This record gives sequence, structure tokens and C-alpha cells, in this order.
Amino acid sequence: MNARRLVIAGLGLALLIAVIAVVLDQMAVRPSATTAQGSSSASPAASSSAAPVPGSTAGSGAGEQPSGSPTSGSPAGAEGSGEQPSAKPLEVLPPVTSTPTGLPAPSAPAPLLKGSLPPAGSASGKVVDGWPSDILALPAGTTVGSTSISTSDDVMQLSADGIVGKTQQAVLDSFRASLVPHGFWSEDAPAGDGAVAARFVRGTDTVTVSVSTTGTGNSRFQLLGSLHSTAD
Repeated sequence: MNARRLVIAGLGLALLIAVIAVVLDQMAVRPSATTAQGSSSASPAASSSAAPVPGSTAGSGAGEQPSGSPTSGSPAGAEGSGEQPSAKPLEVLPPVTSTPTGLPAPSAPAPLLKGSLPPAGSASGKVVDGWPSDILALPAGTTVGSTSISTSDDVMQLSADGIVGKTQQAVLDSFRASLVPHGFWSEDAPAGDGAVAARFVRGTDTVTVSVSTTGTGNSRFQLLGSLHSTAD
């Protein structure tokens, strides 16, 4: 009878020990699962907060533009996205389709001398034969030093010098009065010290006169000219 009780008591004690072991095991497993679940639930939040939002930098609030970052559509944004900005086309001037035109060149005046030219010659103290006095007259009262003409094709070269009792300006005015009616225009020409000079021009015809003052107060002139003819 005592042995039977001992067996029953031993079985009860073993059952109690088993129950206590199961309870302790359950208590040890439950906190670990709770801790793992807490870590798992916190991990997405941490991952969500740590992951960068597209188009913004870490630490920027939702919808805020980070300082210093390029705005949407800017060249810097295009570079950041790998797109190259389109190049501005070069401006090209249209080709010239017509030749600019201006005023027509004036036609040369007709030659003053008509027909064949006289033979070349020179004379002292007088006007040489063939001198065109109707076009180029010497001042009245001139004491002629020398005159000469030479010809080449349709050109007559003239030269003369003389002394006249007039002022320098009066001598130039005398030649001007002779040449201007034939279409010459005049301009000042270079002259030596104490002298004056003028150049008379009509197309390709030219006459240059320089005038100086002699020791007696008279005027000495020197003349060089070139006139054209209709002769071939």
C-alpha cells in the first residue's frame, strides 16, 4: 500500500514538474516573439524615413525644394536628367540676289581741240604758232618769256612763262576768266614760299598756273597744260 502511494506521488510530482517546465518554456518564448515583432514593425518605418524621396535630398520635408537644387525644366535639371539642351540655330544672312547700283559715272566731256593738231614748236618773246589762244589766253599786258607746244596722238602739251604788272591773284583771275567758260573748274595747288598756284580741270584736260612776285613788284607766272583733241 505504501509502495503504491509512492508511485502515485512520484507520477504526480513528475507531472507537476512537466507542467512547470512547459509554463516556463512558454514564458521564455513569448518575450522573444514580442521583441522580434516590435523590431519588425519598427523596421519599415525606419526604412521609410531613411529612403530618399525622388527629386529631394535627405532631411527635406515633403513637397519642399532643397536649397541650391535646380528647378524643374532648368538647364541644370536637363543636365542632371542626362538630357542635352538644344543648340540655338545660327542666323545666316540671305544671299545677295542683285548687284547694288549707284549713280552712273559721268561721261567725259568732248575734246576742246578740233581736227589735227599743229606741229610741235617753241618761241621766245612771243606766243608760238598753234597756241590755242581762244581757249587759253595769256593775261593782257604780259611780257612773254617763252611758249611751247608738243603733241602726241590726240594730246597737246603746253607751257609758258611771262611777267605782267598785276597782283598774283589778278593773274590767276585772268586765267580763270579764260578757262571757266570752257567748262574748267579750279582748285588751289601747292606753291612755293611767297607764291600762289591754281589747278584748272575739265575731264582729262588740266592747266596748272603758279605765280610769284618779282623784285620790281610785278608778277611772274609759269604755266603747264594738257588739252585733248578729236584727232586720232
